[in-house]
Parts: sequence; C-alpha cells; structure tokens
Amino acid sequence: MSQLEKRRRNLIFDEERFEETFLKCMICRENFNDFDKLPKMLPCHHTFCLDCLQQMFRVEGEFRQTLTSAFRGMPTAVKIQCPSCRDGIIVSEPELRRLPSDHTIMELVCFVKSTGKTDVQYCSKHQLQPLNFFCEPCIQPVCCDCTVIDHKEKSGHYVVNVDEAMKKYTPKVEETIDLLKTDIDELVTKQDAIAKSNEGLEQIQSELNRQIQSTFDRIRETLAEREKELFDSTENEIQKKADQLERRREALASRETELAAELKGLETALQEKDIGFLFTGHKKSKKILDKTVYIPPDTTNEFSVSFQFNSRQELNVRQQLQNFGEIVFTS
Repeated sequence: MSQLEKRRRNLIFDEERFEETFLKCMICRENFNDFDKLPKMLPCHHTFCLDCLQQMFRVEGEFRQTLTSAFRGMPTAVKIQCPSCRDGIIVSEPELRRLPSDHTIMELVCFVKSTGKTDVQYCSKHQLQPLNFFCEPCIQPVCCDCTVIDHKEKSGHYVVNVDEAMKKYTPKVEETIDLLKTDIDELVTKQDAIAKSNEGLEQIQSELNRQIQSTFDRIRETLAEREKELFDSTENEIQKKADQLERRREALASRETELAAELKGLETALQEKDIGFLFTGHKKSKKILDKTVYIPPDTTNEFSVSFQFNSRQELNVRQQLQNFGEIVFTS
C-alpha cells in the first residue's frame, strides 16, 4: 500500500466535532445560518450569531434603564462584552446589524451542506467513523479503523476507496439492472400472449356451444340427455386448458414480482449510494437471474385449440342416440 493511500485513510472527517467547534454559536449552541443566526464578528474577532448579540443588546439596555430615570426609553447605544475575551464594544442596534459577517464560517456552512452530511453512513463497530472504504473480498463497506484491525491487507483483504469501488462496480450493477428490465419486459410480453390465448379459448367455447346447440335444436326431444353430456365434455376440456394457461401465467407473474423487487432494491440502493445493500443485493440479483422459469413454447407462440363437430349422419343417428356426438380437441 502506498504512503499516499495510508495518509488518505487517516484523514477522518469528524463532522460532529467539526460542527460543534466551528458551525455553532458559542452562546445559544445553535447552528449558524444566513437568516436569524447570521455569524457576526466582533472587533476582537470572536464570532456569535446576530440573534444572541441582539439579545445581549436588549438585556444591557434594559439594565441601563433601571439605573437612572434619565432614560425614558431604550438607550440608542450600549456597551456589550465579548463572552469569550470580555472585550467591550459600544454599539447601537443598527451598528450591531452592520457588524461584518464571518464569511469563513458561512463558507464552511455551505460546504457541510454540499457534502450531504445526513447521507454519511458510519461504522457500527467504530463510533463516528464514516464508511469511506470498501473491502472487495468481503463485499463490505468499512471505515478507516476497520482497514487496520479487521480488514488488513496482509490478511488477504483488498481495500479501496469507496468512490473507486462505486466507479468500478456501478457499470456491473447497471448491467444487472438492464438484465432485470429485459427479463421483466419478456415476462410481461408472455403474460399478454397468455391473456390473448385465454380470450381465444372463450371464443372457441362460444363457437363450439353454438354448433352443438344448433344441431341439438333439431333433435331436442331425443337428444336432451346426450346434449348435456357433450356440454359437460366441452366445459371440462376448456377448463383444463384454462387451468393449464393460468398455472403458466402464475409462474410468470411470480417471476416478474421477484425480479421487480430486486430491480427496485438495486435502483434505490444505487440512488441512495447504499454501498452495503448495493453489492449484497447485486449478488442476490445475479443468483435470481440465473434461475429460469420454463414455460412450454406453445403457451405464447400461437397457442390454439381446433375443434370439429361432425353432423353429416344426423338423420341416421337419430335412432342411435346412445353414443351420438363427440368433442375433439387438437392442440
């Protein structure tokens, strides 16, 4: 490991301590901002928020009023003392507002905001240590302390900067996301095909019933019992086909749901830069993609059922009704 990399690992940005020391008013302990908590610098170069300085001005003015009756109202100028060094300054309220703003502090405030402090993830083992590194063999984000305790290079661990890891693995994750999307699109297409095939079954059943009905209308008196048997046969065969398609559709829908969940998890982790879930989720997604759901080709490629009802010997079979008629399905 180069000396540069070692120094980079030791540059730990303790944001909590930094904020307490530089970004909070020493009087009210609230964060500086560019509104009511504007950082104002006294001549002694100590900085406090404008709100606290104004309160000091009002308290001192009210105290001066109690000392003499000469003041019928608030004095225009009072002496306030720096809470840090006790240096005094005589100032009016307008002059207080015109005190120079501490632009260094304002730039630091803007910097901390731009770093996205709330998005920083910290090590669960080492308090206040951000997860700035990534151990490739362990597929795990680690902090600086982890790199010298639990993930030593001499122990077979290879640690890189988390930004380098993101740059290296983001294309692979994006490739997996594309595969997930492609598989989902194919599943949706197949489900649409199954839905159309199911509609075709309903049309087939309707047409078959019409043919049977028209034939038995001519021989209704003697074929009532046989007609019922044929209707039942038709319904049973259609139901078998419908059940078969439904089972296949459910398998595809289950696969789609599974892939969609992995897709959402990876996209969210990628957007939020959740390095921990990003790589464990990627590994899990690849395993799921390796699984296949077999659906027979005839399910989605021009699946159809042909039928035929033979009534050419209608006049002859009126006397042979016992075994009259047959439903023939050909897939």
